[in-house]
Amino acid sequence: MGNILNLMPGNGITTLEHHDRKRCRQGRIADEAFEPCCIMVLRAISYQAGCKAVHQKRIADGRFELLSILICRAMSLHTRPRPVCDKGAQNDQHRLRSVLACGVISDYIICHELLNSEKGISSDPFESLPEDVLCTILSKLPLNDAVRTSAVSRKWRFLWTVCPNLSFEGITMCGKSTCGKEQDVQKFIDNVNAVLAQCHGRVVDELAILVQGMASIKFDFDTMLVDHLNNWVRFVLSSSQIEFLTFDLAPERFGGRYDRYLFPFQLLDSGSISRLQKIHLSFGYLRPPTGFSGFPNLRKLDLNLVNVSGKDLQDMLSNCSNLEWLSIVRCHLYDELKVNGPLPHLLHLHFSFCEITKIALHAVKLTNFVYKGKSVCIDLGKSSRLESADVSFYGVTLEDATTQLANVFTHAQNLIFDTCCEPPQMPCLMHNPCKFSQLRHLKLMLLFENDVDTPHLASFLTSAPFLETLEMDFIVSPSLYTGHVPMKGLLEGPYKYLKNVCMTAFRGSRGQLEFLLHIVGNAPALVFLLLTIRINR
Repeated sequence: MGNILNLMPGNGITTLEHHDRKRCRQGRIADEAFEPCCIMVLRAISYQAGCKAVHQKRIADGRFELLSILICRAMSLHTRPRPVCDKGAQNDQHRLRSVLACGVISDYIICHELLNSEKGISSDPFESLPEDVLCTILSKLPLNDAVRTSAVSRKWRFLWTVCPNLSFEGITMCGKSTCGKEQDVQKFIDNVNAVLAQCHGRVVDELAILVQGMASIKFDFDTMLVDHLNNWVRFVLSSSQIEFLTFDLAPERFGGRYDRYLFPFQLLDSGSISRLQKIHLSFGYLRPPTGFSGFPNLRKLDLNLVNVSGKDLQDMLSNCSNLEWLSIVRCHLYDELKVNGPLPHLLHLHFSFCEITKIALHAVKLTNFVYKGKSVCIDLGKSSRLESADVSFYGVTLEDATTQLANVFTHAQNLIFDTCCEPPQMPCLMHNPCKFSQLRHLKLMLLFENDVDTPHLASFLTSAPFLETLEMDFIVSPSLYTGHVPMKGLLEGPYKYLKNVCMTAFRGSRGQLEFLLHIVGNAPALVFLLLTIRINR
């Protein structure tokens, strides 16, 4: 009968179900019998913890943590999954035990604080730290997080005001308000003024106004807003310690807008000019006054969507001999940029989408170079320490592009090259005496208007005799089977050190296949080959 289900007459309940209900009731009785024991044990532990904390100095932290773990473990073992019929009782009991465990911990914390207060020992673990150390810790936090620390204790209430870095982000100062443009701008201004009022007389190292990309805040650079921006600059300059200035004011949609914030050179004296180490200006005008002698200690200059003439920029850069990081993005000079003075400390140089005709400067320690835009003449002087270059040209033949690269980046160890290749007038092998003598890693992203220009591509690779890793993303147009030139006269066995090859967007055109066979057949040290096939749908 043990495994046979018999229907009980009249009510349709099986014998097995009746047995389970009986077992549930027994389990509930057992739980209720255990409940007073749990209460007594946990309260006893709570009492013992309190007594020891008060009368026996205190319980060792590690011992109390172990006790808490054991309590939680015992609770988890006891509250095993019960049958569905007892789920409500199980949850109630688990909540009660959780409350009791929290009571034990809270009793210990209270007794621990009472003991410390009797001995004159603060429960604040940071109180013994010097104020300058606390300020250093707070300076690593965003401003909104630093302000929240005022709720820690009375001592911490105004501690954030000595934080030397003031960074005002639009989303932080205004929240996710949708009140409208004028209300959001006024709220931003009022909040910044309120924070600066709390910091009156404090030393400030950095001021950052960050509203880039916020849809709700659209700054119109009228007289009122410009006055506020200038007042904020004037405030931080009064601390006589300002080193970093950031104005990231680019709106979400900037097309057709000609109003910009004029960088306040008129507010800078000789002391503040010599102290500035970093300037970030987005959506502004840069018009140095006549005879401006530059920023002698400036280390980082970041310009984005800035209206500046080529002459003003090159005059200013020629007097920034300590510059280490220079980024110019979407700044249309419509002229050449020729820095007359040396930049002996420049490590990072970035130009993107600038209307510029030529770049000429001397940076012997340059390690990273980025350029995206039209093919222009680039002269970096004797940059023998160049480690990586990321270059994007458009509207050039592969022959012209590679010749330009070989003349500039002969010492680069890592090269990324992105271009849309026009068909060559006369496909042939290039003879280029210049070599990429240090190149180890090459990544090519090439868009061919027809099929792969295999002769010029192979000649490009042969100019890097120590190449170890090749990544290629070469896209061919739908007319990939027309206009192909058979591969003839290619050099054999030139890739002695090539070990890793990765090709993406592979469509199996004749040019792609020939280039692949050429690589595989001339790379005796090849270890890894990856092809990502592109399927037309």
